[in-house]
Amino acid sequence: MYVYHSITKHIETMKTYYRQDNIGKAKYTISFNDGIEKHKDGSPFFGIEIFKNKMKLIEFINKLVSEGYKERTISI
Repeated sequence: MYVYHSITKHIETMKTYYRQDNIGKAKYTISFNDGIEKHKDGSPFFGIEIFKNKMKLIEFINKLVSEGYKERTISI
């Protein structure tokens, strides 16, 4: 139980982002969290960027990676 708690705490404090494509009318979306911002209930707050152009998307991802963000995979 303690190991699981420490792993989830570590993940919550990491700079992370994830990508979702074709959500509604949005072509590309990136959700990102700096590991600090949280909602009132303590859950992480994710900002969102929406792109129509793939080149702008790639530029933004490269910027996040250069700032230390790691990609987080989402299982559905």
